[in-house]
Amino acid sequence: MTFDLGLRAGHLLTMKDGRGDVLNDYFIGVKDGAIVEVSPFRESLAKESREFIDKKNDIVLPGLINGHTHLAMSLFRGFEDDRPFHEWLFESIFPVEAKLVNEEFVRAGVELSALECIQFGTTTVNDMYFFCHTTAEVIDRVGLRAIVAWPFIDFVVPDEKHLGDQAIPTRPARFKEFYDRYRPHPRIRPALGPHAPYTCDDDLIRQVTDLSKQYSIPVHMHVCETAFEVKDSIEKYGKTPVRRLDDLGALHPRFIAAHGVHLGEGEMEIFKERGASIVYNPDSNLKLSSGIAPIAKYCKAGVKVALGTDGAASNNDLSMFGAMDLGTKLQKVSNQDNTAMVALDALNLATYEGAKALGLGDLVGSIEVGKRADFISLRTDLPHVKPLYSVLSQLVYAYQGLETDTVVCDGRVLLQDGKHRTLEAASVYHKVEGIRSQVRAALDGHAQEVRKPN
Repeated sequence: MTFDLGLRAGHLLTMKDGRGDVLNDYFIGVKDGAIVEVSPFRESLAKESREFIDKKNDIVLPGLINGHTHLAMSLFRGFEDDRPFHEWLFESIFPVEAKLVNEEFVRAGVELSALECIQFGTTTVNDMYFFCHTTAEVIDRVGLRAIVAWPFIDFVVPDEKHLGDQAIPTRPARFKEFYDRYRPHPRIRPALGPHAPYTCDDDLIRQVTDLSKQYSIPVHMHVCETAFEVKDSIEKYGKTPVRRLDDLGALHPRFIAAHGVHLGEGEMEIFKERGASIVYNPDSNLKLSSGIAPIAKYCKAGVKVALGTDGAASNNDLSMFGAMDLGTKLQKVSNQDNTAMVALDALNLATYEGAKALGLGDLVGSIEVGKRADFISLRTDLPHVKPLYSVLSQLVYAYQGLETDTVVCDGRVLLQDGKHRTLEAASVYHKVEGIRSQVRAALDGHAQEVRKPN
């Protein structure tokens, strides 16, 4: 057979070079996980395919790319919602994580998020959390593509508690083991995950920067998410987070800044000059009242930008379709210009431009010969997406993600006709329900501890 997998697309949006051209009745041929054919459909092509999927009525586009998330935190979905950001993070999330998060927790959370990502048509995630080996094991098993960032922070994290005083000093060596294991992996890219400037001292930031240079790998960090963060940095260090990071040599083409809501004067230009990227997380930024990142301005200036959902604890879902819709409308409103960001811009941030911002542009982000076979198909036989005047407009403003019918990542079919092929949903839900009761009990116990009189 010429092709391991062949797919017929009723409406094909390749996103090649970031363009929004729609090709009707096209064929995608896959061999050894790579795209080897993109051409008008002919019946002979179907016969040359070992496995053939006919989506003659569907929209087919590149698999979506989630530029910033915390997969295991799906187990905190709806947890302590509607609290001030710093209370939510420091008084609820961090204490309960320290008490409860373990390998079992992360495995169940990543499996739940993997189900959700696949169901929403996301094939690549940029993740930052604890127990990276467990996250990578699940990603490998279910067939997604991921950047997995090893956590670096000023305090001991859940997967280090057993190491005591040796936890922080041994991080580089333990990361090296993770890096050596997954460096050759075709779908998993090891990275460094310093949490944020306010949880990393200067020495830690220098250490991470040196490791990034040594291994030529990405750094994934929360930066300028809130106005308080900027104010606090100026009070402590006499400079903004961006100026501090730049002075420490931390900004470079492999640096990925989640959020970037509150960049100061001239700091957008610093990002452009250093080649660093920003990930736009509109849902999370609104829900936590962090603000609206001026993404249209960043894009116009030539800063590399991707789109993300953040974790489900602060979103509360992992739908990139929702992020495209809300993210576009926020730019229209905040700029008082309904062309400040348009549907094609949003789709680019979730595919072609997003891949470049994460350093994956040579592999994914568009459907073209030579790239890895990551693509999805979406149903068109649903009332809320009809009539189909513009594929681009419908994808961003009408589709929600659950219309995803087929998902292919690296040539492997993960979802077909709406049915998962690499995960058993009922088994995952059973694990999740067991952990939910543990989370509730941990939260109640923490609340009682806080209320104790001095």
